[in-house]
Amino acid sequence: MKLIAFTSFKGGSGKSTTLMSVASVLVERGHKVACFEADDNEPLAAWRDYGRELQTWDDNCIVYGARDLDEFEDSYGEAESDGCDIGLMDTRGGGSNLNQAVLMNASLVIIPTGLSVIEIDEALQTLRYVVEFMKTANRSVPVAMSINRIPTGRLSKGEEANLEALQVVPVLDMKMPSRRIYSDIKGLGLLHLYHARLQNTPSKRIAASHSEVALAESRSLTDEILAGFQAE
Repeated sequence: MKLIAFTSFKGGSGKSTTLMSVASVLVERGHKVACFEADDNEPLAAWRDYGRELQTWDDNCIVYGARDLDEFEDSYGEAESDGCDIGLMDTRGGGSNLNQAVLMNASLVIIPTGLSVIEIDEALQTLRYVVEFMKTANRSVPVAMSINRIPTGRLSKGEEANLEALQVVPVLDMKMPSRRIYSDIKGLGLLHLYHARLQNTPSKRIAASHSEVALAESRSLTDEILAGFQAE
């Protein structure tokens, strides 16, 4: 099982939202996906429960607890036994033993971030930590930032400057815009199934057009993330 770690020292960086978007596309493409949850607030479990309630869930996406190192190790083995071929880990902030174990097993590390100065600073700190850890562990694993909540209109001068400053570090080309559907994704279930539901409801055709755009963006992001495996 290949493991993608979504990590950041900062809460609210978009880790869970990015993971949910990618998981939806992977399941749509026939993968059996393990989503590992380290957050005590359990946003991934809530996402699954909302999806089941709305009938926008597929049990080929399985949420496993990973709140500490022992639980992660047990859940990782269980996911492999369940036949999951890709794992997605929503990590906690900081350099805990759990996060180090995740990095030791990761095939790819994604660092989500917005474009504010605070978020960029935290993302760069996370990047430095991951790179130094990989050097110490003698591992060569692709690492990239994933920019989210890009304004759909014109960027401010500060945002343009922050984006320009990131050109010296690995950043995914697909930058996820600020859209309501991403803000609400935890309550919608799997994005492709939510989109299908809207399409099949005549009164929801306008909403379906918005979800179609978001799904296309999520597919592009997932394509780029999966391409990172080739650099492993």
